[in-house]
Amino acid sequence: MHFTAFLLPALLGASSVLAVENPHKRVATLKSRAPKPAPKPAPPTKRAVSEGSQFLNSNSKKFVVNGTGVPEVNFDLGESYAGRLPITSPNATNASANELFFWFFPSANELAKREIVIWLNGGPGCSSMDGLFQENGPFLWQSGTFAPQPNPFSWTNLTNMVWIDQPVGTGLSLAAPGVPATIKDETNVAADFAGFWKNFIETFEMQGFDVYFTGESYAGQYIPYISSHFLDQNDTTFFNVKGIQINDPSIGSSDALQEAPAVSFLNHYNNVMNLNDSFVAAINERAEACGYNAFMDLALTFPPAGKFPSPLSLATGNVTDNDCDVLDDIFFAAVYVNPCFNFYHITDYCPFLTDELGFPSQGDGPNNYFNRTDVQTALNVHPHVDYAICGDETLGLEHSLPSSFTVLAGVVERTNNVLVGNGNLDFLILTNGTLATLNNMTWNGAQGFSTSPFTDKFFVPYNPTIGPALNETLTQSNIPTLNAGLVAGGGFYGTTHTERGLTFVTVDHAGHEIPQYVPGAGYRQLEFLLGRIKSLTEQGDFTTQSGNFTGTMPL
Repeated sequence: MHFTAFLLPALLGASSVLAVENPHKRVATLKSRAPKPAPKPAPPTKRAVSEGSQFLNSNSKKFVVNGTGVPEVNFDLGESYAGRLPITSPNATNASANELFFWFFPSANELAKREIVIWLNGGPGCSSMDGLFQENGPFLWQSGTFAPQPNPFSWTNLTNMVWIDQPVGTGLSLAAPGVPATIKDETNVAADFAGFWKNFIETFEMQGFDVYFTGESYAGQYIPYISSHFLDQNDTTFFNVKGIQINDPSIGSSDALQEAPAVSFLNHYNNVMNLNDSFVAAINERAEACGYNAFMDLALTFPPAGKFPSPLSLATGNVTDNDCDVLDDIFFAAVYVNPCFNFYHITDYCPFLTDELGFPSQGDGPNNYFNRTDVQTALNVHPHVDYAICGDETLGLEHSLPSSFTVLAGVVERTNNVLVGNGNLDFLILTNGTLATLNNMTWNGAQGFSTSPFTDKFFVPYNPTIGPALNETLTQSNIPTLNAGLVAGGGFYGTTHTERGLTFVTVDHAGHEIPQYVPGAGYRQLEFLLGRIKSLTEQGDFTTQSGNFTGTMPL
């Protein structure tokens, strides 16, 4: 059986529908805080701010960040702009008092002159500085590393990138007292974001730019709702959405996305999780009784025979909610075996590593970098805010239906450029749950996928930026190398499938945060979203790679 993650709209067509669950509430409940791997990258190209810069003008000048003045970063970050902009929109929430924080990095890539990519983290209420700081930004300070490092897989190598803290009150954004509690659904979020975005476009004179949304986790709610709102405006001057990429996304009910595929995930990966035979036998019996096996059989049939019901509607016998809460029970059993079990990335082990953001690692040491006054000053944040990587639990966003029930299909139909990825080692949002969710969705005239999405292989170009220990062997094979640490592997890294404008891709070795664990895979996905390559099956170099081999490297 193929394994990938688990968030799915199993209740489409059922008499009642559950709203999407905030997956990070499980994080708080289960207290899963685990280490993350750290690369040793080579420095990126410097980009200095000058009067000739495309985005420097009288309005943007006050947002300039000193590239050599960001605390603890001992190399030049080049051109960037950061700060807060107000929300101005007729439908915005208390717009006059609210501002969203952004950190914008222009790209030196000639192909990026008329496009911009937005990155959003999830939560809800989690700061997008997590993505910039530990996944795909120009510099990384990942768990267990001594200091910030340049990131050779920064997405700024491909295009103009902006990381935004939203909704109001998230991260470094500013909210009037009591405002987050007034955000009742994703419609409020989308209206606020559009009000901010128009100001952003005007500030940096980006009218008419192609806009792409990328993000992960609860951004599986944010991004489809916001991009749908943008498309509804029919305004290519400010809201010219050309595609979206969502990884390990919250797009469906927890029963279908998490519970139903959890036991089959355990069966597949128990060589890693190492749970005892009696527990595995008992949990498999419960999965059968709760209807999870029957549900997954329906959900992973291609093409689907029709809309499938909720998993628990297929239960046999008298089962309770506790009987069918298999995901939490698997987690607690895993913690007995591996006290540092990380359900974001199941192959992590003790000890917990130090982490400058304090999430998701439980290691000791400094853990709130962006709450530092000197950091906020460097990023033009005035007045100071009390920063937390994941914040306000009062956000009422779970009043919104899952995006796969509502707006996601329409975004596919209006852009024909939607990419959904899932890390195969993620036990928070399981691949098979994500796939089941998509297979129950109708877009561009048909339901789900007509053929198995596990046939074609996802190829990630090899990166010959490998350390001295391997350089001699590679040189003997006529593969050019660079003097840097091992940064990212290449080869066949999962499976991919595209139908009717929607691409589904699974990523081996990756957990919940694909660009963090497998940076080459995240980079390749963005190349595909931007149209720089025709398919994720395509073999060859990265489009920004030069002088490297173009042949096949033995696995």
